[in-house]
Amino acid sequence: MENKINVAAVQMYVTKSQKENLKIMEEHLAHIHKVFSHIDMVIFPELSPMNIGSKIEKNSQNIPGELTKIFSNWAKKYKLWIIPGSMYETADNKIYNTTPVFSPDGVMIGKYRKRFPWTPYEKTSPGKEPFVFDINGKGKIGIMICYDIWFPEVSRELTNLGAEAIIVPTMTTTGDRNQEKIIAQATAITQQCYIISCNGVGYGGVGGSQIIDPEGLILQNNGEGSCMQTAVIDFERVRTLRDVGVAGVSTPLKAFKENKQDFKTYKK
Repeated sequence: MENKINVAAVQMYVTKSQKENLKIMEEHLAHIHKVFSHIDMVIFPELSPMNIGSKIEKNSQNIPGELTKIFSNWAKKYKLWIIPGSMYETADNKIYNTTPVFSPDGVMIGKYRKRFPWTPYEKTSPGKEPFVFDINGKGKIGIMICYDIWFPEVSRELTNLGAEAIIVPTMTTTGDRNQEKIIAQATAITQQCYIISCNGVGYGGVGGSQIIDPEGLILQNNGEGSCMQTAVIDFERVRTLRDVGVAGVSTPLKAFKENKQDFKTYKK
């Protein structure tokens, strides 16, 4: 399909065991590859391939490393774009919460480090750089991780770099998932892009995963059980709406670029 891709977001049951979580992830990939061969990309929740609850120092490893080698092999084996949630990455004497991205030929095309760890609970260091990648010339996708979506500057920077869809691996285990879902919907509207917010269940979250279109319409919305969400991401629809407006009238991205403003909150 020209300027379109099919995605599957897996709201998987996350256990405390990395071995078991990796087994569950590959079972989903094998099922999707066998039954839904038209799917182009599979997305998993934040930290789903980790030993949940153990010390991050024990979980963390270099990128590339043994874990990213597994993801690379999966992408090549199942011929899919894979966003394997996120993992703990050791670099520069720090530990980051990092999402690597793999193309169907098994190449890690880049990685994104969470810019807003959930303080004071999450002990990783914040990343500093946005990450946007191109899908075979069809469209551009940005990555955020969980709490990043609460900060509009992060999504603003991604859309300024051309992102037409934003993938948000998430591990929200708390009652504020209801508020987070509203924020995700608002982000889709204000940034005029698709939002794919993939939360886990079990030890990996309270579910409530969503796929939202660039007008804020909820395409997929689930409760607290393990499930797979699917949707068509239509990049041409994003471009049309950014041109003519949400509901045919409002063009916030155009207005932001055309109306030059100086916000004192960004001055240090």
